[in-house]
Amino acid sequence: MAPSAELPAGAPLGFPRCPKCPYVRVGPPRICVACASQSLEDIAQSACPICCQKLTDDGSCPNWLCSDPRRRISRIHAIAYLSGSLRNKIIRYKYDGAYGWSLIFGRLLLGWLEQHADDPPDLIVANPTYVGPGEQRFAHTERVLDVAAREDILGAWRFDTASPRAIMKDRATPQSARNTASAKRAAARELRSALRIPDPSLTSGGKVLIYDDVCTTGSQLDAVAGCLLDEGHAADVEAVVLARTLWGNRA
Repeated sequence: MAPSAELPAGAPLGFPRCPKCPYVRVGPPRICVACASQSLEDIAQSACPICCQKLTDDGSCPNWLCSDPRRRISRIHAIAYLSGSLRNKIIRYKYDGAYGWSLIFGRLLLGWLEQHADDPPDLIVANPTYVGPGEQRFAHTERVLDVAAREDILGAWRFDTASPRAIMKDRATPQSARNTASAKRAAARELRSALRIPDPSLTSGGKVLIYDDVCTTGSQLDAVAGCLLDEGHAADVEAVVLARTLWGNRA
């Protein structure tokens, strides 16, 4: 991004130099989204309107979920494709203890909402994390959501930051990442059985948006959507992810 008189701190440093950029502290999130888009791999305009996967040469989506008549999630939005520096920083955040990236990811989420959520959701929830043996060391999705809520100075968005959360995961389940499609389906069924809604009144009759970091097939997000629809009595469920894995490049 070129220097501008409207940017008193100078030009943004560009992703992934975000931790040293002055706009992380003094600028609105939309600056971060515009800056990051210069280096992130943008979602193709011709991508699948349901899951953001790149279409095949014949114009069809290779993702089985999109044509599954049992699909519960209406749509999966994505900020970018999982590649380059974004892929590296997500891995460092989730598995290597680079917790500071929650600030950057939270601002990217909030900036995306400001630019693209024409029909604001009634509640924004995290794909729930189970912290314990065999799973995450910290609640990585919830942490990003908490940051986004804190950065939302005007309180324009209803983020699920309460305790207990609107949707929770009670136990460890098989990992979905780096698995085959059939294994992902099985992991999604296990996830569905581990989810619960403490207070259905929080989601009943509303439009809910699920936040997650990475989507490959969307089977896990579909399981969360099923719980929100069935047990939480939500009217509609969509999702937004930081990064959409390109087919054949699974993370």
